[in-house]
Amino acid sequence: MQPRTLASRGGTPGARPLRLALGLGLLGSTLSFSPFLHASEFDVPTGTVRFAPDALRSFGFESLSELTTGSISLVRWKGGTFSSTAELTKADATTLGAMTVTGDAIEGNGALRLTTVTGGIAFADAAFFSSVANQRIEATLWGRGEGVAPGITAVYGKPDGGFGLDYALVPSVRTGRQTSDGWVEYTTGPIDGSIWGVPLRALLIAPSASAPKGTGFLVDALEIRKAPGTVQAANVCSMDDVDTTCGPQGDCLYGHCVSSTVTWGPLPPTAHRLEFADRWTHIAGRLVGDRKSSAFGRTEFATRARDLARYALSSRQFYGGINRLVNELRDNHTSFGGPTSQVTLFSPMVPFGWSAGLHACFGTMEKDLMGGGQVFGVFSAGASPATGVPLKVGDVLVSIDGQDAKTWAEKHMPTLGRTATNDPLGAFSGYADDLAYAITQRANTIKVARCTSSTKCTGDDKKELTIEVASKMYGAITTTGDWPAPDYFGCSPRFTPSVSKLDEGTRGEDTVTAETKDGVVHVQFDGFSGPTVWKDKFTTIFDAKPGKVIMDARQGNGGTGDNVQTMLDLLRGSAEPIGFMTVMNGSWHEPSPTDLFTRYEPCMDGGSGGVWTCFGAWGFFANVAAPAGAGSRIAWLNSIDVSANDYMPKLLQGRTKFRIFAPHPTSGAFGAITSFSSIMPGLSGSSLQFQDSRFGAKFEDLPGLPWESGKGVAPDQVVAQKQSDALDGKDTMLTAARAWLAE
Repeated sequence: MQPRTLASRGGTPGARPLRLALGLGLLGSTLSFSPFLHASEFDVPTGTVRFAPDALRSFGFESLSELTTGSISLVRWKGGTFSSTAELTKADATTLGAMTVTGDAIEGNGALRLTTVTGGIAFADAAFFSSVANQRIEATLWGRGEGVAPGITAVYGKPDGGFGLDYALVPSVRTGRQTSDGWVEYTTGPIDGSIWGVPLRALLIAPSASAPKGTGFLVDALEIRKAPGTVQAANVCSMDDVDTTCGPQGDCLYGHCVSSTVTWGPLPPTAHRLEFADRWTHIAGRLVGDRKSSAFGRTEFATRARDLARYALSSRQFYGGINRLVNELRDNHTSFGGPTSQVTLFSPMVPFGWSAGLHACFGTMEKDLMGGGQVFGVFSAGASPATGVPLKVGDVLVSIDGQDAKTWAEKHMPTLGRTATNDPLGAFSGYADDLAYAITQRANTIKVARCTSSTKCTGDDKKELTIEVASKMYGAITTTGDWPAPDYFGCSPRFTPSVSKLDEGTRGEDTVTAETKDGVVHVQFDGFSGPTVWKDKFTTIFDAKPGKVIMDARQGNGGTGDNVQTMLDLLRGSAEPIGFMTVMNGSWHEPSPTDLFTRYEPCMDGGSGGVWTCFGAWGFFANVAAPAGAGSRIAWLNSIDVSANDYMPKLLQGRTKFRIFAPHPTSGAFGAITSFSSIMPGLSGSSLQFQDSRFGAKFEDLPGLPWESGKGVAPDQVVAQKQSDALDGKDTMLTAARAWLAE
């Protein structure tokens, strides 16, 4: 048997962008700088780790008495799935004995095998964590995966509360040290002993219950040490002064500084950052299907990502910077993903729109009472905001932290957002939908204008309110450990629904609801997903040959090409020819190869090209002679629309008796989306658009036509919710659509 040796796993500085499959883990073999302490030593002759003599606590997992008397708890997820709640119970000798492994360890002779069946462990010593509340510490663990990667999660929370995972979390990352037989060192990095007075509760070491049954990992040599530096002071800050007020290691949430380790996670070693940057450069420049995006990826992205890897001093600067670069690709299907902290109060990114601490939602509004122009206006509002100042429907957002609201959003949302529209002109409604949450977490004050009359907004009929946001949120969090708890609700780009009541949904299908009012069939749906019920409902609607139809797709989440074809076959026939081809379109060939279209012609309209010839290529044309709904006059409503909700209006625009009403173009994401595995511990949810499309009246036209991604479908009639209509409770877009249908 070969003796165990120690190696460093890191990227190679100066390496070219990697050309390999996604999600394979970090590769390389050179020693690199690491910000971590490495206080434990690897003893080469014995091939084992020795704890640092000044370690605050250490666990070698050598005996049951060490575990049963050492504040080690057993961990199981409630309900058998990974959720925001874990059950911690006192460790007992029987259960721990079943986990114990001897003779296969990296420190001493004992280790633990933790699986989804046996559960995990947690170090949850309240007295110990109280003693380090005003210090910085670092925890390291050696682990060896057996179907799932090991790791530590540092959990913060009030000691008198239930054990939850929703206050603050810090996942672990690799340090770069590993052995020849698969043991890998993980670390939390230097972390604060408390966040705004809320202490660490536990170091959690447990496989996710979402992992395949029976998989797990070996763990050994858990060590907790002092780390240099001081706990991040909760100074008052803003998004614009975070570097100077909080320092490079800090972040700014709820108007106060917090360590960016609890928002974005630990900062990985330099070599790992360089490899991460190179992988994303490869994705951005070589795999993204949108040619406009990949051009940015090959130029700006490559240089800036490597600079971030070399010079970033914190995870906020590095991960936040990479997320911004991914959003600057402007590809709605391509997303950075997010860190573990997205389930906590300190999520650094904006989730899907909801009312949050403002207890209100914004939408795209025409401020017709205040000089005109599209702004962020209140579409819905509740009575219980954390600010104590309820917003009202029709209020207009004037400024955020003293800046024009649109300027603030365009400056900061690319760093905070999940993704960005391919067409910059299509971004406004998406910003509006996310804004209540973004303001709740990231703004100090807002100013709104309130008109008390729907006919004029001057003098006594106009008020301006400056509302404190951050101070109220920070006060609630530091008092209770949580947000205030009104009845939060989701946001929508619809000012009002098109139908009185949504039909009951079907699992895996987008809900389609149709209701006839005053001779007009109103159809509300959010996308094109569903293999059976979705198709049946639309077929039933148009088999009845309705004369006038409003298709309310203002929340357009996309879906399948099969359903797009179903709707095209119902609504547009061969007498008005239209179609498209979509292909995998990375930048391997510039320009596209001359045989691209002839090669993929057999793949059109479900052709016989075969799975390998047609991998990543598909398309279809309007070829039904007499579609059931060809005679229907259709008003199509758009707002936040992407993917299949780009394709469908693109295919129907120009059809007889068809008009699109929207405040701006759709996203312009004309290609399929795929997800890919995490390429850094603590991150997940990344995605990629790997195709682009060309549209034309017939297949022979396609070689001479442009790629469409990056250019959304512009409305035939630009319509945004009017402020005056909002004050009267009237939906401007529905009113405009009904007026056109009545012509």
